[in-house]
Amino acid sequence: MTSPTAPPFCGRARPEAWLSRHWPWAGKIYRLSTMGFPFIPVPRSDETMDQVRRAARRAMFAEKPGWQCLSLRVLMTLAWPLGAVTEVLYYLSVMRPDERPKSSLAWAGRGYDMLALAVFRNVPPREYHTYRLHQPDRRTWITDCLYAPEGYPLLSWLNRRNGADNNTVQDKAHFADLCRRHGLPCITTLAVFRDGSQLWPTTPFIPALPLLWAKDLTGSLGAGAARWRLDAEYYHNDDRQVTLSPKTLARQWLLRDCLIQPCLTNHPALAALSDGTLVDFRVVTGIHRDGRVEVVATLGHLPCGGPSRRRYITGAIDKDSQRLISPTLSGFQIIKHHPDTGAEITAQPIPFWRTALELVVNAHKKVPEFSRFVFLGWDVAITADGPLLIETNSGWGAFNHQRGAGVPLGWTCFPGIVAEYLDFSQQGDAACG
Repeated sequence: MTSPTAPPFCGRARPEAWLSRHWPWAGKIYRLSTMGFPFIPVPRSDETMDQVRRAARRAMFAEKPGWQCLSLRVLMTLAWPLGAVTEVLYYLSVMRPDERPKSSLAWAGRGYDMLALAVFRNVPPREYHTYRLHQPDRRTWITDCLYAPEGYPLLSWLNRRNGADNNTVQDKAHFADLCRRHGLPCITTLAVFRDGSQLWPTTPFIPALPLLWAKDLTGSLGAGAARWRLDAEYYHNDDRQVTLSPKTLARQWLLRDCLIQPCLTNHPALAALSDGTLVDFRVVTGIHRDGRVEVVATLGHLPCGGPSRRRYITGAIDKDSQRLISPTLSGFQIIKHHPDTGAEITAQPIPFWRTALELVVNAHKKVPEFSRFVFLGWDVAITADGPLLIETNSGWGAFNHQRGAGVPLGWTCFPGIVAEYLDFSQQGDAACG
């Protein structure tokens, strides 16, 4: 029997993205329909990670008024079966050729397995597909992953219970100020603009450095980030489509809430692992109830392709060899050499890596505003002079870390730290209202 082609259920664009472009309200409803049930229908064990997932499901919308929380949870319950079917059909259609089943019966079996895990175990088809849970050696992942819809509600609930103020990490100017006050190495702040005013420095800021980096005061995933290069008395952005004088650029920054910093240069050992822009490393730390801080996960982001076609190579950093392991391009394509430089990605140890880990552990432990967050994801740059803190995030992307490291969070210290903050026999405060 010849191998069938991918089933023509749907196009390549994700249903949520297509709906959001045409009817934003429908995109929001569809997104809700892909979050799973607000409970785990068939709990499989009393293992700590299973209880962590149940707590995360109970925490969904817990911060909202009782009637709104209840309404959203009822809508999730009603919408998930249809959302699961739609997602299963989509991810069956976009499988890579080397992962497609070899027969029609195998297609049906894969779809059934994906749908059964979605309905009975709240395993999103997206993560079934990404983590390759159809492979026999990956089946043990099913009960040990923290799935994408569960991360934000769980972390938000833990931090609220622990008295954390999200503005501490959300506001990048506040973060930089805390780092300076506590003597933590961080990127220099040249100027801060908020609400149409310049907050720092006290004198009018006119840019003069040859390379500058501007980013929004709040947000994530590089929100509002832009690199400006000085050339012949004018600043140009990366694609040279905008050209401004220093004074005009400063006036433009007044119109948005943003932070201005010098552009950093990678450590020379990392130059071949980049397209010329900054390589950054994400380190997730967790703090125990007794104040001990542990590293939960690590992830390197290596830029490639240049400004117009920017993509990232990601991979975890091995704690012994201090090298990237299992690097992938855009999260899926296994890659050995950097596409721009040809450098072997796994051959280069990360310089100052242990120093970088010590830096984030000390920051989480010693700064009271940071230690109220149970988990934080730190972004770190490695320069010739050592590591520098870029920012930290209370939402740090369990999906990307599990995908990048090839290790479920249940195999790390994550569930043990969560368990210290939760009484699994008394979770009523995580429910609606």
